[in-house]
Amino acid sequence: MVILVTGARGFIGSHLSDELGSAGHDVRGVDLDDGDLTEPGVARRILRDHRPELVVHLAAQVGRLFGEASLEWTIRENALMTTWVAREAAEVGARVMYASTSEIYGDQGAALCYEGGPMVLPHNLYGVSKLWGEQAFQLYAPEGLQIVRLSMPYGPGLPAGRGRAAIINMLWQANTGQPLTVHGGASRCWCYVGDTARGVRAIIEGGEMATTGQESASGVGVYNVGRDDNEASMLEVAETACDIACAPSHLIEVLDAPAGQTVVKRLSSGKLRRLGWEPEVELREGMEHTFEVVRHLDADGSPPPQAMPAHTALVSFVGAVSE
Repeated sequence: MVILVTGARGFIGSHLSDELGSAGHDVRGVDLDDGDLTEPGVARRILRDHRPELVVHLAAQVGRLFGEASLEWTIRENALMTTWVAREAAEVGARVMYASTSEIYGDQGAALCYEGGPMVLPHNLYGVSKLWGEQAFQLYAPEGLQIVRLSMPYGPGLPAGRGRAAIINMLWQANTGQPLTVHGGASRCWCYVGDTARGVRAIIEGGEMATTGQESASGVGVYNVGRDDNEASMLEVAETACDIACAPSHLIEVLDAPAGQTVVKRLSSGKLRRLGWEPEVELREGMEHTFEVVRHLDADGSPPPQAMPAHTALVSFVGAVSE
């Protein structure tokens, strides 16, 4: 299958492109160097040049903090860009898989969130903008539409620093002797990025598809991609990070969660598992793999020049990552 991946050099995009390529698909990756998809005409040119059978739309402004830091940029990157891609994909007759996020469910406390189930207002503009993206594809390109709601992926391939993924930050902070901030009562189910990529491939190759926007809105062709069987408190994650980095546990600081942050996030992965997907990498093993890259990051969270082997180099921060 000819598959066009937007945000292909991002965290999820790079891992997914490798996964799809190893399965024999013809993967065409595009990123900012290939054109700004928020600009009129760019999506049309790229889609007509590549004529893909499937567009996997990953390119986005990602994360709660980055989303609030620049409202205009978030709307432009997530709402406007997604709408252009949706319209042009329909024009060339390509079906679409849209990478959404668990943030669209909002804060449902201890309730289990599932495809087609209830949603409440997201806590942040990032979640709102990704929900807009789902609706844009349901409006303009519903035929064959699949939506993957990614939840808590982690692994090698991201820088550290404010607004970045929690596991990356905790490993980096432990390695550099910085305080590790933990929100009391917070817990997550984490999914190693290789398992995330395998899950997305399983949906592409064997998952159901929507035929109308209303079907998609009811959950047809929509899949949670993440784990529901390994919930760990953020305190446990911080303690594991300190252990892996041989850092003292007194670096951990437990604080109250700020307003607007979901303390507990629980998603059902039953629908994905019915396609035969099972996670393979447990949390500590995945954190150890991630640390092999994180330990090379310098004091500001960036990789020093030529400090890492090519196959572990960090990728650009475009595409979906953990919230």
